[in-house]
Amino acid sequence: MRTLKKMLAAFLAVSTAAVLFFGCSVSSVSNTSALPGDGIIKESVFESAKKDARILTFQGKSGEISYSWFFDGASISSPAAQNLKVDISDAGSDLGSAVVSSNRVKLHFHEQNLIQAKTSLKIDFPTLWGVQKVRIYRKTADAIQMLRESPLNNDKTSSVLLPMDSTMDDLYLAAVDSSFHEDAAQVVSSPSDKTGDPASAAANQSPEGTGSSEAEQKAAVSGAPAQNKGGASGKAKSKTGSPSGGNASSKASGKDRYLTDPTPPGKPKPVEPQDVKKNTKKAYYCTLSIDCKTILNNMDRLNKEKQSVMPPDGIIMKPRRALFYEGESVFDILLRETKKESIQMEYRATPMYNSNYIEGIHNLYEFDCGELSGWMYKVNGWYPNYGCSRYLLKDGDVVDWRFTCDLGRDVGCDWDVSKK
Repeated sequence: MRTLKKMLAAFLAVSTAAVLFFGCSVSSVSNTSALPGDGIIKESVFESAKKDARILTFQGKSGEISYSWFFDGASISSPAAQNLKVDISDAGSDLGSAVVSSNRVKLHFHEQNLIQAKTSLKIDFPTLWGVQKVRIYRKTADAIQMLRESPLNNDKTSSVLLPMDSTMDDLYLAAVDSSFHEDAAQVVSSPSDKTGDPASAAANQSPEGTGSSEAEQKAAVSGAPAQNKGGASGKAKSKTGSPSGGNASSKASGKDRYLTDPTPPGKPKPVEPQDVKKNTKKAYYCTLSIDCKTILNNMDRLNKEKQSVMPPDGIIMKPRRALFYEGESVFDILLRETKKESIQMEYRATPMYNSNYIEGIHNLYEFDCGELSGWMYKVNGWYPNYGCSRYLLKDGDVVDWRFTCDLGRDVGCDWDVSKK
């Protein structure tokens, strides 16, 4: 029964998460399956997911460590059979003295050519590692490459989400703990890391405030309900590239390197947070509000433990004039204003989409009011199809954070009629 509940939770998390992070034009249905013993998934499965724009989830286990693959069917370029079996073991002496840590694991992939698609791999460890982040490495004939740093999610156990590209060489994960040491003479940074790879920067960014979520990383394709639309990296694969690289079909489809669909005419395009310089000498104002009014019509579905935090009128923050600085994003203003008003807010970094994802506000979280519920944002009446860290504010913008109980349909974002 416990296993069944976990599988159900993963199914709901992925389908809801993709819509809430991406907004109103994403794969709308999710399929969760246990990996067969040989790890092979037939080509027809991916063809069907591509046709129906479904999110695929495959769950496997290596010893006591569980793992889950996530594929966004809408982003699949050329369907093909895949062997998704992963052997996860202690790294042993593979890293030698180059990387010292109390926890070092090796990921060995049975598939050598991962299909081009928006893909991520979640590793669930059976114990609590007790650290906040891990570093990811790839070993080549010439050197050990440090690809990126990722936040470790800690609840009762620890887990990490890895954006994947088609480069399927062995990967190594090392906990950044008190015993951690990296020998600069033996370890080199990947080219993408040296040039400021957006996904890597998003993983490392630690905006002021609460930090990454310690709750289980429910939304593994990337964010739960709709904040609003994003995508994985569109870099062509490289043997020296980071796991955050990867989708050669993005140029042909018109999507950006995070597989974000083109923005509608007249709407602002997403920016990359690490490329934007903030200027505190130039101050502007926007209007900010936060509400969960949709829950009032769905009180029978609200988590009983959360009924005490529900505002009687569904308003968490009335529309207010809020100061922001040049170069700041929708995420920045939400973080500052909730802190100022002592309103609880929890978020996590989602490197796959180069944005932070809002998990909960005022102690109301994704899935608290049904499997299709979570937080979305809109600006000037439009629900952007990318994450809140990538929306650059302009003077006079009106920003609304709204809780949806129906994948956005109840707040005016109908992903069934997307790209309007």
